[in-house]
Amino acid sequence: MLCAWVTMPGTRCIPYNNVFLSPVTAMRLTTLLAVGAAALVAGCATPQNNYDPLEKVNRGVFAFNTVLDRAAVKPVATAYKNHMPGPAKDGTHNFFENFDDFYSIFSNLLQGKVSDAGNSAGRVLVNTSIGMFGMVDWASDMGLKKTEEDFGQVLGSWGVGTGPYLMLPFFGPSSARDMATPLGRFFLDPVDAAFDPTTAVEVLRWGGEAVDARAGTLALDPLIEAQIDPYAYLRDAWLQKRYNDVWDGSPPAPLPLGDDGDEDDAATDAAAAAPAAPASASAPAAAEPAK
Repeated sequence: MLCAWVTMPGTRCIPYNNVFLSPVTAMRLTTLLAVGAAALVAGCATPQNNYDPLEKVNRGVFAFNTVLDRAAVKPVATAYKNHMPGPAKDGTHNFFENFDDFYSIFSNLLQGKVSDAGNSAGRVLVNTSIGMFGMVDWASDMGLKKTEEDFGQVLGSWGVGTGPYLMLPFFGPSSARDMATPLGRFFLDPVDAAFDPTTAVEVLRWGGEAVDARAGTLALDPLIEAQIDPYAYLRDAWLQKRYNDVWDGSPPAPLPLGDDGDEDDAATDAAAAAPAAPASASAPAAAEPAK
């Protein structure tokens, strides 16, 4: 049974479509499937602007996330940042960054970035072994470059468009295309594949990662809260960052966020202004369409 793959012996499992999963794994899979279905529906919607055809729904989810953050997540993250000893915070952050390096191996390979994939593999090998399961980042001191690649960037490099912008409950900003990242991580999770974690371990792990990530964004809160429309500010900033990530920091033109343009227009304008460059494995072969 799949239950034996994701839980310790004796852990109570629940049936999920005739397959037995641990409660946490079932919850994660249910959430991902539900969001994936919502993304498909969103793709059929008539857009009110370039990237946010579900703005009314997304704003409602944003309001829910804001209330949850102020009531629970932010206070915990603030206490963690202010009172957790520095070495413990660094070790926790490095531990979760080691998982990012593991997923980056596959993301780099799928984009043809063999050298970066080698660096990511080297980082995982070094930090998991002598770095005590990633808590000490010896790899950076050894000159092994860290790359931030994910499966959403992989699809973008293949020419897949962003699709509709999505504000996910609990998770925050995403898009139809970027749902590939949590789905890919779900199926490639090295902990689930190599061990039989209990539900308590899973909750502690994912909760710890969420708190560490939130602690890293606390400094941005005053800037976001000072905006007339925090939702629109966060949405536009996130879309521009993802566009920049797909093009490895060198997009062909600024990302148009209004009703009258899209990423195809940005690439067309850039191509008209400069000679065509040879295709590179580190950038998309063509601009990704906005929808």
